[in-house]
Amino acid sequence: MELNEWKIKNKTAKKYAHFDNKVPLNKVWDYINNPENVIHHGFYPFIHYEKKFNKYKFDKVSNTGKVVPKTRELCYSAHVDRYIYSYYSFKLNREYNEYVKNHGIDNVALAYRDNLHKNNIHFAKRAFDFIKEKGSCYVIIGDFTKFFDNLDHKFLKK
Repeated sequence: MELNEWKIKNKTAKKYAHFDNKVPLNKVWDYINNPENVIHHGFYPFIHYEKKFNKYKFDKVSNTGKVVPKTRELCYSAHVDRYIYSYYSFKLNREYNEYVKNHGIDNVALAYRDNLHKNNIHFAKRAFDFIKEKGSCYVIIGDFTKFFDNLDHKFLKK
């Protein structure tokens, strides 16, 4: 994604309530595009809530299914904060895409990439095709619970 694409995607304020007023991107662009402003920006706290819903879970052993309650934690940032998070995420993603390309791991690192124009189904098929071709191999699956919740925000801001 190029900067103009990002600007078009983010030009209007999202419609949700927070402590600050909704504001279009063109009103805050000079502010968020200046790293010195971001260094000293006072971020509002997130508005947090839990979304509760039901999920159908199938048990292969008993060959039965049941509905189980599930919760998902959601957080909303203030409107200006959202622009900052989104813009710097865009900038980091561009650097990341360039890094994996320059280090020969462009086909290995898949998470948080916006330039591959594929989804998890494409990558899963590629993985299954590879396993099928090799005949025998090991697969390692990892999941980091609350990974982003535990990042050092002072380090990120720096």
